[in-house]
Amino acid sequence: MHKAAGERVDQFIRDLFFDLQTVDGVKPLEIWNGFRESDDQLERTSLIKNLYKIALPLVNEHCAGRPFEVHAAKAYMTVAGVLAAVSTDSAGELFERFPDPPTNLEEQKALYKVVKEKTADIVAEVESPDGMRGQPSDLSAGVFPDGLFDFREMRIVDNELPFIIFTDKEYRVIQGLAMVYCWLIDLEALFLQTLAENHIDKELIEAYRQFSLRVHRENALLVEGGKMGSQELIDYIRVKLQYQDYLDLFEKVYRWFEMVREKYKG
Repeated sequence: MHKAAGERVDQFIRDLFFDLQTVDGVKPLEIWNGFRESDDQLERTSLIKNLYKIALPLVNEHCAGRPFEVHAAKAYMTVAGVLAAVSTDSAGELFERFPDPPTNLEEQKALYKVVKEKTADIVAEVESPDGMRGQPSDLSAGVFPDGLFDFREMRIVDNELPFIIFTDKEYRVIQGLAMVYCWLIDLEALFLQTLAENHIDKELIEAYRQFSLRVHRENALLVEGGKMGSQELIDYIRVKLQYQDYLDLFEKVYRWFEMVREKYKG
């Protein structure tokens, strides 16, 4: 691989990892490019990332009170459904409405709304089994077998919403909450499985896997004066969820995220 191309992929992997940790910041232009340039490995990967970011808040609301593995199955099947629905009509409705790249804000909002509405329809339609299809990757810390984790009232930042004023602490808590939810449903396992099924290069998938493992190995989360690795953190979250004592934990998680993202910034 040419050095410049390798550096581009390395930067792409870093950006991809940190983008996937949050459910806001959907990029409509990446969605358009991903459907239009379906043979481009990086564009297709970015598309799948964005579809999961759109689907997760909808899945969380639809599956409120159900086991986390049901949330995981619903998210996985929803993204597969959106990919199938649009890809089979790649020259049809979507590109008739958006024939050119949506570069201005109004066009991007309109494209986002169309894809979100399609995603919401599929969330309501797909019947998720009590468990995710396939086996979770050993990449992540683990999947919680059951429990309630409903963030509807937290108002996760949405691309459609007008500017909302949060205090700094509220913003960190909301983002940390969303990150923990992604860990509980084992989002990285779902994401990598979807990439593999969409014929993304094994080398790219493995590069993502290795970068994620590196981040978690090298950067333990500091909680209550001590360092926690992935499994210790999962055990700690289990206890906190039982006692509904987790707002400070969510803030710590997001502070960890900010620190690590800054460390690995390209």
